Amino acid sequence: MTETYDDFKEKVRSSANIVDVVSEYVALKRKGHKHWGCCPFHGEKTPSFTVDADKKFFYCFGCNEGGDIFKFIMKIENCTFPEAVKLLAAKQGIAVPEYHRSPEEQKREEEKKELVDINALANRFFIACLTKTDYGKNPLRYLEERGITTEIIERFGIGYALDSYDSLLTNLSKRNCDPEKMVRVGLLRTSQNGKKYDSFRNRIMIPIKDPRGNIVGYGGRILGAGEPKYLNTGSTEIFDKRNILFGLDVALANIKAMKQAIVVEGYMDAISLFAKGIENVVATLGTAFTLEQAKLLKRISDEVICAYDNDKAGKLNAIRAVSIAKSINLKVRVLEIQDVKDPDEYVRKYGKVAFEGLVTKAIDGTEFQIKHTIEQGNITNLAGKVETVSNVLPFVVECNNEIEVASYVRMIAQLLTLDEDLIMSEYRKIKQTHKKNANEIKTTSKKNVSIESTVVEQAERNLIYLSLQYPKIVAAYANAIAETGFTSDIRNEVYKIIIKENDKNIDQIVGCLSAIEEVEFANEVNIILSGDLGLINLEDAQVKKIILDYLLQMKKAHLEVEYNKHRLLADQYEKANDERFLEELNFMQKIKGEIQKLYGN
Repeated sequence: MTETYDDFKEKVRSSANIVDVVSEYVALKRKGHKHWGCCPFHGEKTPSFTVDADKKFFYCFGCNEGGDIFKFIMKIENCTFPEAVKLLAAKQGIAVPEYHRSPEEQKREEEKKELVDINALANRFFIACLTKTDYGKNPLRYLEERGITTEIIERFGIGYALDSYDSLLTNLSKRNCDPEKMVRVGLLRTSQNGKKYDSFRNRIMIPIKDPRGNIVGYGGRILGAGEPKYLNTGSTEIFDKRNILFGLDVALANIKAMKQAIVVEGYMDAISLFAKGIENVVATLGTAFTLEQAKLLKRISDEVICAYDNDKAGKLNAIRAVSIAKSINLKVRVLEIQDVKDPDEYVRKYGKVAFEGLVTKAIDGTEFQIKHTIEQGNITNLAGKVETVSNVLPFVVECNNEIEVASYVRMIAQLLTLDEDLIMSEYRKIKQTHKKNANEIKTTSKKNVSIESTVVEQAERNLIYLSLQYPKIVAAYANAIAETGFTSDIRNEVYKIIIKENDKNIDQIVGCLSAIEEVEFANEVNIILSGDLGLINLEDAQVKKIILDYLLQMKKAHLEVEYNKHRLLADQYEKANDERFLEELNFMQKIKGEIQKLYGN
C-alpha cells in the first residue's frame, strides 16, 4: 500500500519525542508529569511554559501559545508546516520522499532554492573576480593589510564586485539566471526607465549565510571613497536581517562548545576577530541587536558578550542590547574598548590575548547600563542626581531577583552619594508602576482571548477533552450534547472538528486542530488540551458518570440563559403594559420548575 502524506506526517510525529525536541531550544525541568521552562516565545523570568510528553503538546500559561510538536517547530524556526515536518524528519533520520510534497510546496521550495542558487552563483563570480583577475589585486591588498588571510577569505567566501554596472548581470545571464529573480534577491536594481543594473560595484563582497550555510544576502564594503561605506542586501523573500546573525554558520560549533557568544556590530569586526583565532563571534547587520537574534543565541549559549564600537552610538546600542538579552533571561556582559574605535582595530593593534583579556574583564550588563547613564548625566547638583536616578532605575527593574536589586541600588547610591534607602524607595515606586502596567496588559490579554473559566466553561472544555480520549463513549451521548449545546461558538466548532475526525488517532486530531491559526480558536484549543484534568485511564463507568455530570452542568447553564432571556422580556412587557408579560412569567415558571426538578434548587 502506498504511504500517503498523512501517513508520513504521523510517522514523523510518533518518532519524535516532544520533550527531547523542545529541550534543544528550551531548558526544561520535570515537575510531576510535565516538563517546565521559560517560554521561548515571550520574555519571562518565572517558568510558565509546559511540555506534556503524554499529550505530545506544549502550552505557555503566560502568553497562551501552544500546540503539537509541529506547531512548536513552526514557531521556533519561523517556518511553514511542511518545512516543520521536513525539519523534524531530518532530526529523526527519516527520509522525505519527493512524492509527499504538495504541488504548492514543491513550487515554493523550487523557487526558494533557485533564489539561493542565484546567490551562490553570484558568490562564485565575486570570488573569481577577487582571486583570478587583475581587478582583484587592490581588494586583495586591502584585505591583507587588515590581516585577512587567504584561509579566512576562503572560509567566509569573500569576493569582489567589479566597478561596473552590468558585469554581474552579464555573467549570470549567460548562466540562464532570470534577471527578475536577481532583482528579487537584491543583486540587481531597476532604473526609472526599466533598465537593470548591478546593485554592488567596486565593493569587497561578503556573503551573508543562514545557520545552514545557505547564502541569503550580501554585505559590500566599498574600496576607496564613496557612500555608503557599507551596503547590505535589503529584506527579500529569503533574507530578513532581524533574524540573521553574520558568521553564525562558522561560529556555531564554537559558541555551543564555549557556551558564550561575542556579538559585534559589523561583519568586518567579526571577520577580523575570527582571523585572529577568536571563533565564537557573530555580528548584527546594520541594525541594533534584536529579540529574534537574542533568541537564536539563547538556544546555543549561556552568555552574550557585547563588543560594540567605542563611540556614543556603540554604547547606546550596548545599553539596548543588554535590556533585550535580560528580557529573555540571557546572561549578558559588555566589553569596553579603550583607545581605539572598534574590535577590529583593537585586535589588529593588540592581538588575540589582549582581546581575550577584555572578554574576561567584560562587566555585568546592568552595571554597564547604570555606570554609562550616570557618566552622561549632570550629577553636580541635586536636581541632576534625581533625574539620573529616574533614568537608571528602569534598568534595575529589569533584574531577576532582589539580591541583584539590592546590589545595584547600593552601587547607584555610592556613585551618586545619595541615601540608599531613598533610592530603594524610588525603585519600589517604579517597580509597582511597572507591575501594575504589566498586570493590566496581562488582564487585557486574558479578556481578549476569553480564558476566564466559569464552572460551565470548564465542564464544556472537559467534555471536549473526553471526546478526544474516549471518542466511542462520548459518541453515545451525541444527541444529548447537540440538544444542550455549548455556550461558546468556538468550543462548539472544536467539538465538531473532533467528531468529524473521530476515525483518526488523538495525535492526528490534535494536528488538525493545531493547523487552524485563528487566534481565539487556537487559544481555546490550547486551554482545552493544557489542563491537568485527571481524565486519563478511567474505567468506562467512570467516564459515563463524568459525562452525565458535565451534561447536567451544561443543561443548567442553558436553562439559566433561557430563564434570563424570558425575565428580560417580562420586564419589558410589564413596563409597556403589554399582556404578553403574563406569558413570559409562565415560561419563567416552567424553566424554574425544570431547574428545580433536575438540581433540586
